[in-house]
Amino acid sequence: MASRVMVRMAPALKGRRSPLTLTQAAIQRLKELQTNSAPEEQNKTLKIGIQGKGCSGNAYTLSWVDTPKKFDEKVTQD
Repeated sequence: MASRVMVRMAPALKGRRSPLTLTQAAIQRLKELQTNSAPEEQNKTLKIGIQGKGCSGNAYTLSWVDTPKKFDEKVTQD
């Protein structure tokens, strides 16, 4: 099973190199999390986003989603 990750990007940035590269350890852990989740959660895609900037820098979000939104970019890595 390939790990599916979505990253939301502005349209002007599309066509460039992949915005995200996961290590093999990260891919393995995501597969474990997905395999151990409830059956209805197993076909979802991991969405990674930036919530906003604060005093300590960016805050990142991780969530499992059914379908991508308009400006989400799909990155498949395995």
